[in-house]
Amino acid sequence: MSTRGSDWISVVEAGYDLGGSDSQWLGQLIDRIAPLLGRGTHVLGWTFRCTPTTFALGSFSEGTPKALTYVARMSHALATEKSLDLTYRTGVVVATASELVFPRFPDMHRMFRSLLKGRMRDLLVINCLSGTGSGISIGALLKETSKATEQERRRWPRIVAHVGAGVRLRQMVAGLSLDSASVEAVFDAGGSVHDARGPARDVDARENLREIVRRIERARAHSGRENVDEALGNWEGLVSGRWSMVDHFDTDQRRFVVAVRNDPVHPDPRGLTPRERQVAEYVGLGYSSKQIAYTLGLSETAITNCTARTQDKLGLGSRAELVVFFAPTGVRRKLAEVTLAGERFLIGASPLIDTRRLAGLSETERDVLGLLIAGSTNADIAQRRGTSENTVANQVQSIFRKLVVRSRGELVARLQKGTGNGQREIGTLPDV
Repeated sequence: MSTRGSDWISVVEAGYDLGGSDSQWLGQLIDRIAPLLGRGTHVLGWTFRCTPTTFALGSFSEGTPKALTYVARMSHALATEKSLDLTYRTGVVVATASELVFPRFPDMHRMFRSLLKGRMRDLLVINCLSGTGSGISIGALLKETSKATEQERRRWPRIVAHVGAGVRLRQMVAGLSLDSASVEAVFDAGGSVHDARGPARDVDARENLREIVRRIERARAHSGRENVDEALGNWEGLVSGRWSMVDHFDTDQRRFVVAVRNDPVHPDPRGLTPRERQVAEYVGLGYSSKQIAYTLGLSETAITNCTARTQDKLGLGSRAELVVFFAPTGVRRKLAEVTLAGERFLIGASPLIDTRRLAGLSETERDVLGLLIAGSTNADIAQRRGTSENTVANQVQSIFRKLVVRSRGELVARLQKGTGNGQREIGTLPDV
């Protein structure tokens, strides 16, 4: 294990390292992450691909013992679809298995204890989602039952925004050069512009990128590393929803900072813009507007406006309906992806919520309802909203009482009861 110490910014830097194999890259990340956790006898990482209908493990971090690789693969092979949903398809960033999975799936707990011969009681998991169906997970085996700390809940959502961006970069770029089509601006460490192409040639965009380079350099300085929360606030997951800022060294070992186009790409349901698709995908994972804003490097107002436009284009009456549509555990499993005239579309039909049923809910209750529909537990909702589980439990009971239901399953069924056959076409192909 590394003696690097608690350097959170070093994890962000490692996330943007494009060299080596995925296993080597994961090993470097583990080397930086393990000291930050301060617990766990073994820390390992794995890549995965997760769509609404499929899940597949990829490679493991370099140096992971074969016995732990076997345990991880067996755990996933024996996992139920619902436990995979809860772990990978609800947007959970950091949690322990005893918080997230074991209470709802006791058989998974027994299997976990059996595979590890009773030597471990819990697992801390950190999920780094790319926003396009792929990602990596970090797992730390724990000898005692535990919970994610407040500091972990505050910092890891920001860290994983960068690691998720790194996952997209590694899938897109095999050896970055200054001539790569995805490189749209080149700066030195002081923020001076050496080249700008495409949208980066715009004066305002170029000046914004220059300022971001300076802010990142301050975050990476010794003083920035000591003030972690401020440094992370200055270094967002993307710049203007489009660029990742990546180091590049020339043959003389001079360091440049390049702006690489790295925004998530998704199939197009009914004419959404790329930005609207990106935001909607994160809404479906249960991300708050604040978390989406950090991940994409946009303002919360821009996210709110984008969400409203998306709802309008899809004929949805609320954010809760938007969650129903884009949640990986819900409607998305029933949609087909087709290509027409070079464009990808999602097509299908789904029961939508009768918004009249939501009239009696407060704004807070509507937000909680959206997370309930996405499959979040009370503990996860409390974590996302920065409140207590008791408060969430009371809000859930208030929602149940107002909508006259007794369970989450009954809640979804009641909300999706519409007129006629209860179906409205969504994401259909335009006339051509």
